[in-house]
Amino acid sequence: MGIVCGLVFLAVPAPAPYLFPSTVISGVIFDIALIIGTKYGESSVSQQRLLAGAGLSGLGESFLALAILTYFTPSTLGRTFDALAIAWSADIVLNVLLSIVGAFIAYKYLNNRLPRQRTPITSQ
Repeated sequence: MGIVCGLVFLAVPAPAPYLFPSTVISGVIFDIALIIGTKYGESSVSQQRLLAGAGLSGLGESFLALAILTYFTPSTLGRTFDALAIAWSADIVLNVLLSIVGAFIAYKYLNNRLPRQRTPITSQ
């Protein structure tokens, strides 16, 4: 998923240089969160695993994007420690929260429209 998301962002002109790496990291973290401890296909139908993966991917995405912004364009977020602390904490909390809420809405929306006899995807 991370590679696919990154390739999509390569095809679209992005106004911010941090979008590509943060999107790739977000997708990779999401995939790793689903793979750990179980098969990807089994965890991909679990609401708890999807929400946890979404939250962790939002955390990774925020961290990398903010690190790039802080390092390469320090004036964007502010120059004082207080300004950076507020920007980092607010962005991380909001991105994790919005990632989880978005995954929850998508799960509920798709869950109501897909057949009830869902089975995990397995490789042959």
